[in-house]
Amino acid sequence: MINELVGDYAFYYIEANAFCVLILLILYIKTTHSVDHQRRQIIFGDTLATAMIYLVTDMFWVLVDSGNIAATPFLLYFTNIMYYCAGTVMSYMVSYFMLMYEGNRRIEEPAVRIATVLPCILNIVAAVTTPLHKQYLYVDGNGALMNGPLYPLLVSVIIVYPIAVGLRAAILSFLKKDYTKKNMYKAIGLFPILPVGLGLVQVYHQRIPFLCFGLTIALLLTYIEFTEDLVSLDPLTKLNNRNELYRYMTGKINSVKSSGAYGLYLMIMDIDSFKKINDTYGHNEGDHALKVLAKVLKKVCGAGANRFVSRFGGDEFIIIVETYDKYEVERICDDIHMLMQRAVAQEQLPFDMDVSIGWARYNKNSDASSITGLIELADNMLYEEKKIKHKVNTDQRINDDLEMVG
Repeated sequence: MINELVGDYAFYYIEANAFCVLILLILYIKTTHSVDHQRRQIIFGDTLATAMIYLVTDMFWVLVDSGNIAATPFLLYFTNIMYYCAGTVMSYMVSYFMLMYEGNRRIEEPAVRIATVLPCILNIVAAVTTPLHKQYLYVDGNGALMNGPLYPLLVSVIIVYPIAVGLRAAILSFLKKDYTKKNMYKAIGLFPILPVGLGLVQVYHQRIPFLCFGLTIALLLTYIEFTEDLVSLDPLTKLNNRNELYRYMTGKINSVKSSGAYGLYLMIMDIDSFKKINDTYGHNEGDHALKVLAKVLKKVCGAGANRFVSRFGGDEFIIIVETYDKYEVERICDDIHMLMQRAVAQEQLPFDMDVSIGWARYNKNSDASSITGLIELADNMLYEEKKIKHKVNTDQRINDDLEMVG
């Protein structure tokens, strides 16, 4: 059989698809056996599975198309119906995963799920029944498979899903101000380009397996994006971690040095009496406190494209602000304190919670000319604020004691 295939395109076509299936299988095994088995990883695993099934149906299609398997009307219908049904399911799963990846919770709502999956179901039903109505595909009197009048609709349903989600993400990447979300939407917006673009090329060059390479590369890049998330995001708060902070700051400092513009501030903060919260209420409540603060900082930093937030370690968080206006930094401090008080009430925490904040501006001619120098200067201001708070609290306790004695 192999010797018969070597002389025509089918062997090389199947070889390319088999190679791509092997790569996707490796990604599937690594994804489904991950220790950190999140919901989006499960959906990504399902997406990889549907992609592999699609590529397998593509291999069967080429065996029939090339004549290596006798092209009876039944096999022509069967292989093409399986091919387009698998393509429809894969397209939906890719789009569903992309929405899940961006954190779109509406996709889980029953009404939204039904509305989005219904066109796929109708497309599959129409494809399966095409031997009866012959609107999508039909076999002519010479035994050749022909495109029916509604064939463009069959292909359009498959293509429209990832294109629509990709365009939406591309637009949001320009509108969103948060650094992390902008990068995420860019990745989602770029995802459909290779599979859809190369898939359209393959429509005109059906005997060259462009699509399998485009699809595999896109899914491989997505897997790499997952891995980078694990490296760059703090698992508890889902904020950027220290590694990502240093990467971001290195780029910003280099940019500032080359441009000569020094509008760059570093803010560092930690939770007041965090050890007492852990000791009194337990580490679960301590983790809850960190998540509450992270949520507040996400909201504050989401209000400006010039802001970057990360968890530095323990209960310490850092915000980078690109501005020449120190009053903007002071306004951010005020916003954090205000939103913290609201969050404590909304979350019904069993303790009061606030933060102390210190900040420093980048200056190439001082100790604030490096990341560590900036952090040290901001840290000094942080501890000065803590001393003031401690003195105020001590004075308040003394006054309270005197009033009780009096």
